[in-house]
Amino acid sequence: MERVDASLLRRNVQVAYLDLSTEEAIRRWGEPEVTWDDLGPWNTFVFRLADGTLAGLVREVENAPKPGYILVAANEETSTPAGIDTAEALAAFLSEADFDEGRVRLRWPR
Repeated sequence: MERVDASLLRRNVQVAYLDLSTEEAIRRWGEPEVTWDDLGPWNTFVFRLADGTLAGLVREVENAPKPGYILVAANEETSTPAGIDTAEALAAFLSEADFDEGRVRLRWPR
């Protein structure tokens, strides 16, 4: 798993909601990039997984509704979620991040 620039992750699909604090994420991967959308600023960590899938951990900076991070995924070649199997992306991320299944609080699609 290689950390990459957040600008590579554009259109994506939500994969899961993970139990992860910002403090732990910073200890593991360094400072987040701050990205913006209509809701405001987001703490963002983006990775290229071994199979080439882009995986991102995102969390609203100011108004997050609950603790944790949303795991999103995209196809780097198309900059879209085309071809992304959310179950496979989740399994690959958990394995490469050395997270156990207990970190998963919610999966998409439901």
